[in-house]
Amino acid sequence: MTTEPEHTDPVPDLTIPLSAADARALGDDVGQMAMRLGAVLHGLAQLRAGGASTEDLATTVLMSNGLMNRLEGIRDAAVRQHAARGGSYGALANSMDVTRATAQSRRDTLLKKDPSKMERWATDGD
Repeated sequence: MTTEPEHTDPVPDLTIPLSAADARALGDDVGQMAMRLGAVLHGLAQLRAGGASTEDLATTVLMSNGLMNRLEGIRDAAVRQHAARGGSYGALANSMDVTRATAQSRRDTLLKKDPSKMERWATDGD
């Protein structure tokens, strides 16, 4: 019987490459997004390993929801600005990995609404 750990390869650090200008533009949000992503990745590891407690699973749900809400805001802000700058439905469809008609429908539906709280957060940081 050995007392050595089963997995001896070093665990890689997660590095998110950002320029200094990007980090300044994001301010405190960079830490919040990294924290949420880390918590979601930890939850994913727990799901794959099995045996997560209900508290662990609730935390994974909470952090996933927070991350998804922010990601949806970022995506919607990008779609809105893509339209404002004359981006084509075809380019948008390629980015979304959907048909042109689906991209057109999604963009047109988004543009009929005011920006959401998370979309405003994405563009204003508030």
